[in-house]
Amino acid sequence: MASDGFVTVSERRSIGADIAAQYRKRTVRVLIVGTGGVGGYYGARLQNAGHDVRFVARGRNLEALRRKGLEIRSVHGDLDLPDVRASEKADEPVDAALICVKTYDNDSAAAAMEGAVQDGTTLVSLQNGVDNERFWGDRFPRVTVIAGTARIVAWLEEPGVIVQRGADVAVALGTFDEADTPKAEQLAAALKAAGIEVGVYPDAQAALWLKLAGIVSVGTITAYGRCTIGQAFEDPELATLMEGACRETDAVARARGIQLPPGACDAILGYARAMIQDFNSSMARDLDAGRPLEIESLSGAVVRYGEEAGLPTPANRTFLDALLPLHREAMAKREAQASTR
Repeated sequence: MASDGFVTVSERRSIGADIAAQYRKRTVRVLIVGTGGVGGYYGARLQNAGHDVRFVARGRNLEALRRKGLEIRSVHGDLDLPDVRASEKADEPVDAALICVKTYDNDSAAAAMEGAVQDGTTLVSLQNGVDNERFWGDRFPRVTVIAGTARIVAWLEEPGVIVQRGADVAVALGTFDEADTPKAEQLAAALKAAGIEVGVYPDAQAALWLKLAGIVSVGTITAYGRCTIGQAFEDPELATLMEGACRETDAVARARGIQLPPGACDAILGYARAMIQDFNSSMARDLDAGRPLEIESLSGAVVRYGEEAGLPTPANRTFLDALLPLHREAMAKREAQASTR
């Protein structure tokens, strides 16, 4: 059984050197929808490798991208791209779009990218949660939708500046239909040529639920506990909640006929113990900044699907009850601010 961190499946298709070489020569038109830590990092690497990359952004970040470009501060090497193509809406056709917005912004992101999506465009959601791919397939029925998971710690330090930490920046692409494998391999080759480790897997649902198990436990606990991952492991109550959220997600996935690998939660928790001990998640940073949270798409999804399967999910329910009111408060504030502009 092959393993790729948060993504472990029974079969992995490797990207050969000949395909990677082909995509070093061919320019791929890529749209980055959401130029935060994840989108900004991968988009910058693709542009630096010679691909035609366009960035969708807004507000002060968009202003900075237009004025001074995009800067990456990374353990894998810094990048300074003084000239990037950035806009609030995309209107030129692209071969592929990497969707990197928070799930609660899916509707506005779809509106911003519809001018770039054409028949045959490949859409890859690098988002958290297990329902995004269905949303994108319903919204754009004539495209190829591929699931993606990204093992990366990166954030928007300031407008136009992305900071990336940790050795791992790998991407896994999962297909829902075997016929979509060639498109996944083509995009994987472009990413690999940009210096990003990539795997292509035939079981997208397993990949998404395995990632969900990691995020609702390791990611959510640092927001719920307002702590680092090291502090969470040191606190018996938080450590129990973290493990419980992971095992609940595993159980709900199996009840839905989605088989996570044996020992998945042990592997996830072991991975977390080996992380930088002062790590905290993007949800924790959003909470500190008073921004909306993806809690409905994470613990909320586990609770919802658990109820459908008749399975209790007390740890995820604890997270949801504590964080959902804060998310709704932040959304209301954001909407009020938008209405006054």
